[in-house]
Amino acid sequence: MEEKVYYLGLVFNFEPPNLKVLKLYKKYKSFKKIFQVLEKEFKKKLDWEKEYDKLQKIGGDLILISDKEFPRELKENKTYVLGIFVLGEKNLNKFKNKIAVVGTRKPSKIGEKTAKEFSKIFAENGLTIISGLAYGIDLASHLGALEVKKENFAIIGCGLDVILKDPRKKYVEKIIESGGGIISEYPLGSPQKPHHFPLRNRIIAALGKIIIIIEAPENSGSLITAKFALEYGKDIYALPGSIYDKNYRGNLKLIQEGAYLLISPEEILNLFGKKQKKIDIHLSSEEKLIIKNLNDSSKTIDELKELTGLEIGKLLEILTSLEIKEIIINKEGKIYLNEAFNC
Repeated sequence: MEEKVYYLGLVFNFEPPNLKVLKLYKKYKSFKKIFQVLEKEFKKKLDWEKEYDKLQKIGGDLILISDKEFPRELKENKTYVLGIFVLGEKNLNKFKNKIAVVGTRKPSKIGEKTAKEFSKIFAENGLTIISGLAYGIDLASHLGALEVKKENFAIIGCGLDVILKDPRKKYVEKIIESGGGIISEYPLGSPQKPHHFPLRNRIIAALGKIIIIIEAPENSGSLITAKFALEYGKDIYALPGSIYDKNYRGNLKLIQEGAYLLISPEEILNLFGKKQKKIDIHLSSEEKLIIKNLNDSSKTIDELKELTGLEIGKLLEILTSLEIKEIIINKEGKIYLNEAFNC
């Protein structure tokens, strides 16, 4: 515990990643020694043992780079992380197949739905979702894993106590109940500062074996995650979107620059040697109506619009959902019922 108490003194006074602290750690490999060297520069002088008690009282803990539970990916990649604050599961090393699923805070309805459906399938088939708990694609990714009660991890850009006062507290509790956890580089009381989030993204990029960009405009923070992933030598997968849709311009740029184009969750499962489990598929009345009209033969979108009476926007949304669920196939302008689907 002694090293953890000394680390608290350092992290409260030198926001990570701090070059001075990093250099001294490389030299001494001891937070006690670094504390002694830098204590005269401290602006905050608190009872550090009491600060550690506060952390434990909210159910949190501090995992240092010297601890066996410290994520090996943060050591293997140049993240310059020396300690993480954790709520829930402390040992990420137990989860071998971690994947990062990220995207914009302001997604389209179909982007949000895709994030949830893909993450649900990934989690159901043994992959561990890593994301940032931001509203939008990140939160949808966590919810997909939670829907099938599978562990997932959120990397946040504030203190653990701050997220517990946030409206997202209910999701934090569900993530912990799932066997997952909440991770932060920042000590208790640290607010959600804008510059924390790009730095947080390097941890997301390091923890995921691959990085999946669901939906991202050109200025999305997800592209920062992708940039870190490239520096770490990770593969990036991006979903395609319309060239006229600003929300997918980041995705298209990544694909143009060499990211893998992703159109089905099965591609990722194959990558990890997983076979998709058969899970109960709950269909809406509108989805059932479309399937009914495809039972006898393939149809064009115009034909389905006429047969179902659905508005074109709603029809396209439902068709995309059915395609994600691998119930239909869209090929050369015609919609087919997947032969593997038994309705």
